[in-house]
Amino acid sequence: MSTVIGIECTGGVVLAGDRTLTRGGSVASKSKKRVFDFGSVGAAVVGDAGGIDEFERRLEKERREYELDGDELGIDPLERVASDLAAELGVEVLLAGRDDSGDARLRAVGGDGAALDDPTAALGSGAEVAYGGLEGVDVDASLDEAEAEAREIMAAVAERDSETGEDVDVFRLASEE
Repeated sequence: MSTVIGIECTGGVVLAGDRTLTRGGSVASKSKKRVFDFGSVGAAVVGDAGGIDEFERRLEKERREYELDGDELGIDPLERVASDLAAELGVEVLLAGRDDSGDARLRAVGGDGAALDDPTAALGSGAEVAYGGLEGVDVDASLDEAEAEAREIMAAVAERDSETGEDVDVFRLASEE
C-alpha cells in the first residue's frame, strides 16, 4: 500500500511519501507519485493507483475553480473537498493548507471522509512504524528540521515495511509571517 506522513511544526507543514506501488504482494512500480504540490496546498495520498490519480485530477480542478473565483483554497475548504473525494474514491489523504491567519495546518482524512486535526499523522502500510518515529518529532522545529525528520522516519519505515520504498517525495508549505 505504501506510506505517507505529515508533520505540522512552527515553520509550516511537511508531507512525505514513498513511490512504491505493490499489487498482490509484489512491487508493480517504484515511480508512483502520491505526494502532490498544488501551489498553496499539498496532499499525500494512499490507496489504489486509480483512486490516487482520480483524487489528484479532481482536487486540482477544485483548486483551479477556487482561484478563478479569486479565492485561495485554505485548509477548511480543502478538508471538505478532500473528505468528499476520499469517501467516494476510497483513498486516505494527508493535507497541508493555510488557515485564515496564514498558519500552515495538517489534516488527515480517512477513506470514510472523517478528518483529524493532529500535528503529526501517518497513513498506509507503514503507519504503525511511522508513528513510532513521529512521537519524537519536535513540533517547534523549523521547516528544514521537520523535512529532515520526515525523511529519516520514511527511511526507517522503508527498512521495516516491505510495501514502502526508499524513494521519497516531499511537499513543504511554510506558514506566512
